[in-house]
Order: sequence, then structure tokens, then C-alpha cells
Amino acid sequence: MKTDLGVVKAGADNKVEVDIPTKDEDIDHEYDRVLKILAKPRTEQKQKRDAATKQEDYYKSFRTRVVLAWLITNLGLIIGILHTSSGIQGISVEGSASTANVYLTISTFPRQFTFSVTDTGQFCGVLLD
Repeated sequence: MKTDLGVVKAGADNKVEVDIPTKDEDIDHEYDRVLKILAKPRTEQKQKRDAATKQEDYYKSFRTRVVLAWLITNLGLIIGILHTSSGIQGISVEGSASTANVYLTISTFPRQFTFSVTDTGQFCGVLLD
């Protein structure tokens, strides 16, 4: 067996022999050979995806777009609520507590409504089983 980095052979009495190229000519020759291999451009093979893979990729990209849309709409909601004509209000500015309460109200109540609908459906499902 010959490899680029050398070979380790197990001998008797748990001793090993290591065959490593030590001559400069051997090392240089191997280096030049590898450089020639790396210099050749790799030919790209056109991959054909089957229908199942295309469908899976479509679902993945759809989920990605939904998450991005959700993040962007949340950012717009935050900017829209916190932005006033005098600039963005921070915690130390008067009136920011009421602005934060508006944001929390707008973001919390729809979530609570969704949770209550889900919990009601699960409870009904348990009763019907």
C-alpha cells in the first residue's frame, strides 16, 4: 500500500515501521504532482433533482420566506409603534412606558387568542377520544 503521506506497518512485539518519503526529490515530485492536479479546473456535473427533492426544496424555501416575512413585519410593527414625530422614544423618555404598553398589547393579545383557540381544540379532541 502506498499513500502520499507514507505508510505505518505494524511489526512484531508491538513495534511499528513508518515509511515516509525523506528525499527532497521525492517530496518535490509529489508536491509538483499534487499542484498539477489542483491546477486543473474541476468539471461541474449537472445535477438532476427528482420530483420529491424539488418539492422538498420548495417547502424549505417557502418556510424561509414565511419566517423572513414574519421578522420584517415584526420589525415594521416595532418601528411603527415606537416611532413618533420627535424620533424613536427610548426607555428614559417620558411617555415611552405607554408606547411600550401599546406594543405589548398589540403583540400579546393575538398570541393569547391563538393559544386559546389551540387549547380549546386540543381539549375538544381529548373529550371526543
